[in-house]
Amino acid sequence: MPEQRGAADAVGTYEELLQEQAQRLTRLKVQQGDPSLRVIEARAKKLFADEKVSLPPATQSAAFGGGYLGQDKLMWLVRTLLSWDRFGRECDPPTYGDPGLDEWHERWTAIATAKQGRRRRAAARSSPGSGIRAVEGEASLAPSVSRPTGEELEPAVPVVDLPETAPGVRYRSSFDYGMTVSVVAFSPDGRLLATADREGTVRLWDPVTGQRIGEPLTGHTRTVFAVAFSPDGRLLATAGRDDVVRLWDPVTGQPIGEPLTGHTRTVYAVAFSPDGRLLATASADRTVRLWDPEIGQPVGDVLIGHTGTVYAVAFSHDGRLLATAGRDDTVRLWDAITGRPVGEPLTGHTSPVFAVVFSSDGNLLATAGVDGAVRLYEQEVRPQPVISAASLAERAVLHAVRRGHRVMLPALETGSPASAVAFSPDGTVLATGDVDGTVRLWDPVTGRPVGDPLTGHTDRVFAVAFSPDGNLLATADGIDGTVRLWDPVTGRPVGDPLAEHTGTVSAVAFSPDGNLLATVDGIGLVRLWDPVTGRCVGHPIAGHTNAAYTVVFSPEGQLLATANANGAVRLWDPVTRRPIGDPLTGHTGTVFAVAFSHDGRLLATADGVGAIRLWDPATRQPIGDPIFGHTGLVFAVAFSPHGRLLATAGADATVRLWDPSTRRAVGHPLTGHSGGVSAMAFSPDGTVIATVSTHDNAAQLWSARFS
Repeated sequence: MPEQRGAADAVGTYEELLQEQAQRLTRLKVQQGDPSLRVIEARAKKLFADEKVSLPPATQSAAFGGGYLGQDKLMWLVRTLLSWDRFGRECDPPTYGDPGLDEWHERWTAIATAKQGRRRRAAARSSPGSGIRAVEGEASLAPSVSRPTGEELEPAVPVVDLPETAPGVRYRSSFDYGMTVSVVAFSPDGRLLATADREGTVRLWDPVTGQRIGEPLTGHTRTVFAVAFSPDGRLLATAGRDDVVRLWDPVTGQPIGEPLTGHTRTVYAVAFSPDGRLLATASADRTVRLWDPEIGQPVGDVLIGHTGTVYAVAFSHDGRLLATAGRDDTVRLWDAITGRPVGEPLTGHTSPVFAVVFSSDGNLLATAGVDGAVRLYEQEVRPQPVISAASLAERAVLHAVRRGHRVMLPALETGSPASAVAFSPDGTVLATGDVDGTVRLWDPVTGRPVGDPLTGHTDRVFAVAFSPDGNLLATADGIDGTVRLWDPVTGRPVGDPLAEHTGTVSAVAFSPDGNLLATVDGIGLVRLWDPVTGRCVGHPIAGHTNAAYTVVFSPEGQLLATANANGAVRLWDPVTRRPIGDPLTGHTGTVFAVAFSHDGRLLATADGVGAIRLWDPATRQPIGDPIFGHTGLVFAVAFSPHGRLLATAGADATVRLWDPSTRRAVGHPLTGHSGGVSAMAFSPDGTVIATVSTHDNAAQLWSARFS
């Protein structure tokens, strides 16, 4: 049993005790096979499900780094680590009361006693409504600095004069970088050190050996001012003077997705939320933006409030609050879920504020700036935020959606059953086609109609599709064989109906460049149209021997896929109008739906007996076995915008989600329609699925992180 410290011995040694605990935790983690933070999180949830354990990577990272943990979390962490033997094999964790846990409990008691013994400074000024109050006194870090003139400041941390050998710190080693280093950051597990320089290069280092790891991360064109690892260490975010917030895989050193663009001036700060689901960025354009790092898309509205450059961002330990600071001498608090300001700005600094940070227990917020002062704010003991019913509902919905839950939004009352649905390219308009020949446009956020219904068709509208630029809407009549083009802004028809088909037109699709419109009919003919002139381009494409029900272009526009009633799927060259290879065979029933993934590497098809197949368009070979789940005919298939999900809709009144890589179901089916789901569509940002049915008078919207 290690030497124990009494409560009296612990007073005044709070930080020392935390560091000792962190070292012992780290040593225990290594002894038990050095599992990753994500593995520990999953193991804890499995072992202690009845205790509703929560050990996210951010909590573990704080503990291993010397942060404070409550007794329950510490014991969960220790018991989880002890559920592996020294060879990394799983074993039963110690139970409460096990003598092996005594030293950890006694150490925590000593830390808690030391924490309570710390002297709280008397409360000073408070900021109304923010739930944060200033702590009396300001730690002066440097002589007062006059405010520089000019449009923009370079952020510079106030200087602290330290003796050559500060207590508890000793010099270890240095890296020969060769130029000015603008920022550094450790990975959560401490195994990587990221550095960035004025030339826009980011480098990764082994902090133990001092050796560079991999090739430099190049992509920024100017000075990088900010780097941050995600809590699980899987992502590295960088930002700088070239106005963009890049994401990298620190293992491979490769960029992930396209740069996050939106800021119009230098980006000075990046920060991940504790759960890693949000990334905040701050810029000289006076704004703060929130992003979903998994899909590289913005989340919510831009946070606007600062009147000058924003130099710093930080999330609270629970991820609910976001603190920002900048050139306007203020610190502002935001609700990280709704994006709304929380209380009034925190004032007191007399010059630009360059730094904000929350304490690990979330009770304190520290700020520092050019005026040489460090200001401390603490959470009010009994904050009384004013929350309206509406804002509470918004928070609940956003909370659920961001954590992967699927939320049914209010239905759009179409007035008659609908058979077709499509989103505009920017996601601001939803079009539905009814069985009575009416086409309606909707605002998918408010659920209100946009303009008057589009009338002209004489019977059921089988298909609707927006052009890639959103300037045209094509609709197909199921009886008279006409296709109509509309201006979705004015609601007026564009030109005369396209009337070359002699039978039912079952599908329409624009080419990716918008130069062609493809249509297919009940006798298997495919026609290509010039949407500007309204004229047919060349002769019809003939190859199917009976009714065809779907037509779709590949993302690059080099392929055209069609399918028909005898189960054949064909690929065509839209330029030569010739078939590419033999038909794709394997379906035993009518194929009603075809869809390309957004990178063009997969083709999904579905038939009348409920079979869903995946194909490689390049080789025209099936990928794996058919997918079954629907209890009847499948009317529609669609990939999410980033290809990570495949959605299918069928006569069993459900929409089902699948992982294309494993061909396994994802979550429970979406239910809500009273009969078969005839059509569906993903919103362009992948957060909403719209569905319609010929059995009820409503279009249903589902919200989730479908990407």
